[in-house]
Amino acid sequence: MSTEAAVGACQVCDTRTNADKDSVVYTDELWTVALGWDVPGWYMVMVNRHDADWLWGLSDAEAAALGPLIRNVGQAAKTEAAAECVYMMGFGEQWQHFHFMLMSRPTSTAVEFRGAGILAHATELADRDEALRVGARVRQRLA
Repeated sequence: MSTEAAVGACQVCDTRTNADKDSVVYTDELWTVALGWDVPGWYMVMVNRHDADWLWGLSDAEAAALGPLIRNVGQAAKTEAAAECVYMMGFGEQWQHFHFMLMSRPTSTAVEFRGAGILAHATELADRDEALRVGARVRQRLA
């Protein structure tokens, strides 16, 4: 299924296609990285082509670009969001299109909200204005 055919049928294709320019921190011919859940330092990394076969369906070029992309976005997010670490999370069952989240975790995060527990904290951490400010700095680092 092409990306064009998937729009409307795939939440990731819709998210990528409809992302406003300020929420996109990186894009090239293979990948798009946009704000995730409006949390400063959280990013959704999406392959541009519709890929319902998750990681196993990536082309050689997409797979080769993925490692440096994760490293570069993660380093920029860690610096610009003043994070102690950056988590990587991906499930792929709900949205059948290869994507995952990079999630910055500040030092101040309580122990019970570290690791997977940070997801319970997402609503409290959300701040679209700050996410856009941090995202602009991440975009600049990635340029």
